[in-house]
Amino acid sequence: MGNLLFSPSGRVGPSEFMRGATILIVIGFILSILPALSPALAAIGIISIVLWWCWIVLWIKRYHDGGKSGWMCLVPIIVFIIASIVISMVLQPMFIDPEFTARTEEAAASGDFGAIMEAAMSGGGVSKMGILILSVVNAVVAYLVAFIFNNMIKSDPHDNQFGPATPAM
Repeated sequence: MGNLLFSPSGRVGPSEFMRGATILIVIGFILSILPALSPALAAIGIISIVLWWCWIVLWIKRYHDGGKSGWMCLVPIIVFIIASIVISMVLQPMFIDPEFTARTEEAAASGDFGAIMEAAMSGGGVSKMGILILSVVNAVVAYLVAFIFNNMIKSDPHDNQFGPATPAM
């Protein structure tokens, strides 16, 4: 599993790619709901940097399996980022915690910059249910992007410059 998710060399077939993608999506989902469980757990989100590396590695290997440049990995990653931002911009305002809004509006009305910063840093912008729903939607978007792009990449049935052919399934 370590070679699958951490080393960009070699190739990975469609089924193994989806197995790795599913693992990354589940880990990402768990990391994204941790702040809803406890704000102190939000610091664990730094692990998401490792997840980005794993996604890049997985996509590079999948494109290598199709005989294409690993730089093509940027296409599905950019599509995922844009889709996530658009969906978040649409859905997130629906789940803003009313208490957070009241605190920030009160601080803004006071004109005290310290109070504004304190209200903004107090967290609670999105309700716990909102975090859960946004996390589920994000996981579904990640799965759809992985599924669609994975199926668009045709495996090279022969050995290529990136390694031996992957087993057909």
